[in-house]
Amino acid sequence: MQKTSSQIIFWILIFVFLNIVFGSKWGNYGNSFYYTSMLMPVAQATSYFFNLFLVPKYLSQGKYFKFGLYTIYTIIVSVFFSAVVSIVSFIILADLNWNEMNPAVTDLFQLGIIIYFVAILFSFIHTYSSDKKHRIDLSILEANNEKNLQKTIRVKSNRKILSINISDILYIESLADYVKLHTLNEVIITKEKISTLEKTLPSWFIRIHRSYLIDQNRLNSYGHDFVELNSTKLPIGRKYKKEAIEKFEERQVS
Repeated sequence: MQKTSSQIIFWILIFVFLNIVFGSKWGNYGNSFYYTSMLMPVAQATSYFFNLFLVPKYLSQGKYFKFGLYTIYTIIVSVFFSAVVSIVSFIILADLNWNEMNPAVTDLFQLGIIIYFVAILFSFIHTYSSDKKHRIDLSILEANNEKNLQKTIRVKSNRKILSINISDILYIESLADYVKLHTLNEVIITKEKISTLEKTLPSWFIRIHRSYLIDQNRLNSYGHDFVELNSTKLPIGRKYKKEAIEKFEERQVS
């Protein structure tokens, strides 16, 4: 959703920019609005084809000759459609009077430069956002790896800090204002929140209910609305059902 809204904002800004450029040279922002509206699909199609097809398929894979060749083809097609837009503008907006046409509209070379300026700007923003997303995904992966490598967690219980082996935890139960950690040997009561423990524990701990967090490796069986681990049967909450069952199925496949 965020990516889509960012692209919508980008194209609105480009539309306003081109409308101002053509309108200031033409002296008629009404005609500039209609002309820019006709030119925008050409700029958008060129930008998306260049950035979402040519760059990943050829440039990113080192196929520089094909990338250059198809880029030239794309330029030719873009200029052709720009010429079509100019002809339509000549017919509709200038009423077949060439002298009334905006010089920016009649100069196809200049139009090609404008369209590829938009395409390159779109490419820069697309690359920046992709790189930002990649860095965020990488930081999440590193954080998950760190969590998965830890052997113990520390919780406060009865005014003492306890170190608990993660491999000993069967499941965690959240009650009114405290949490029970059910381990192989004992039940530990702490004031920690289950949401905090969920963020702290490794990725194989899965939230199945607002009150339960389980070690997936301890899972014996599960059904439509329950799980069973070490002869203990726990409910699956409606809110967590879809994600929990998907993870159970992934575990079975792997």
